Amino acid sequence: MRHLPLLSSAWNYLTSPIFPSTSLAIRDNYLALIKLQYRQKVFEPRNLGVLKLPAGLLRPGFNELNIADVPAFKEQLKKTLKLAGISDLKTLSVTLPNKSSRSMVVSFDALPEKRTELGGMIEWKVERNFGQKFSDLRVNYTRLTDIEGRPQWLVSAAHEKVIAQFETCFEDLGWEVGLIVPQHMGEAQWLIRSRTDEDQAVVSLNDNGFDTVIVRRGQPFMVRNVDCPMAERENEFFRLMVFYRDRLLPADPQLSINRLLTIGNAAEQRRYHDILCSALEKNVVSLAPKQLGLRIDPNAPFVNFAAAGGLATMAWS
Repeated sequence: MRHLPLLSSAWNYLTSPIFPSTSLAIRDNYLALIKLQYRQKVFEPRNLGVLKLPAGLLRPGFNELNIADVPAFKEQLKKTLKLAGISDLKTLSVTLPNKSSRSMVVSFDALPEKRTELGGMIEWKVERNFGQKFSDLRVNYTRLTDIEGRPQWLVSAAHEKVIAQFETCFEDLGWEVGLIVPQHMGEAQWLIRSRTDEDQAVVSLNDNGFDTVIVRRGQPFMVRNVDCPMAERENEFFRLMVFYRDRLLPADPQLSINRLLTIGNAAEQRRYHDILCSALEKNVVSLAPKQLGLRIDPNAPFVNFAAAGGLATMAWS
């Protein structure tokens, strides 16, 4: 799916139809800037810089300013640019921390007769699910292909003051940033581009929960942003996958989730693979960068630049 929901008001598909091959991932405690190249059907980092942020500089949250010290944050952005060895940065895409933005798939049994009614229905669902006034949010949504006859939209949102603070930093550095999406949507792009018949899932772990995107036939089918203590993450993920098994399986059960991408360390990748296999009562493939079509050094911190890399692949969508 090429047209992800945009949280930036600067992007215009009519005048800028080509996505940048350079992307920045802003994580809770890391910055990662990557420029991809694509040769012989394999992606490789042409430039890559990963920088750990000072403790407390970034405090991701949905309705509070995220950057504790704006001048210091801009210095960290410049350091990341230098680490990546990029001297002529013109345009780039950005993923925001998962706690800073949210997504959901909205389904309707039937379309309303008027477009204004559709907007009102989505507005109601946004306020109900995200707990904020619609007017306080930067919201965008894109129509998905109907699955099982139901109209669906992928909706992403960030608080206006949160995204404006990040955009001000980019503008001060002279960076032209048009495409801004939640971290989990950048990570899911690795699965979206594969377009396999079988369902796929990505689970992105953080200290305050996890985000899961299930991809069906090349588009997001379910998105869940789960806030919970670390001690409850595994149980919450298991319950979510049981819900998928019992309520959301495709018409052909053989096409249920067959591939899992876990954004976490090696131990977490093994653990969440086992949890998914237990919930679905079947074996699934645990994805590594090579299986995603990405050639990197085995020691490269994929967990920190997975979102940026996934977003950068859209330059070849």
